[in-house]
Amino acid sequence: MRTVLAVGLFLTTASVFGQLGTSWPCADELKRSQGVKQIVPVSAGVSVGLVRKKVLPDISDLKHSKTKSDVAVRIAIGKDGMVLCAEAEEGDNDLWARSVDAAKQWQFKPYMLNGEPVIIQTMIEFSFNKSKVSARFD
Repeated sequence: MRTVLAVGLFLTTASVFGQLGTSWPCADELKRSQGVKQIVPVSAGVSVGLVRKKVLPDISDLKHSKTKSDVAVRIAIGKDGMVLCAEAEEGDNDLWARSVDAAKQWQFKPYMLNGEPVIIQTMIEFSFNKSKVSARFD
């Protein structure tokens, strides 16, 4: 029964987030270096349940700024739950570096597929609104 559920979840996730499966230099390098055939795309609903440690971008220098932007960061999460790579893909370019730095510090519970930990990828969206920042999965 668990196998059927895992396969169903995987197929649903893969079809909904098929765009994450497209060629990504980080993923291609991870496949070579980690010896895996694929990196499993995981939905926001699943990813949020795996978060152990969340770090928000440092915006201390933007306290009086009227910055308002969302920055999407694609991340690959290793079998141990650590972020292996992160890359900003959308949003204000001036906020990309701080968003990627924060995303690299996140920690997750390992994602299990058929009883084995696998490398996954998902997106984190950092929302900058004046002197506040929040994170959500996109």
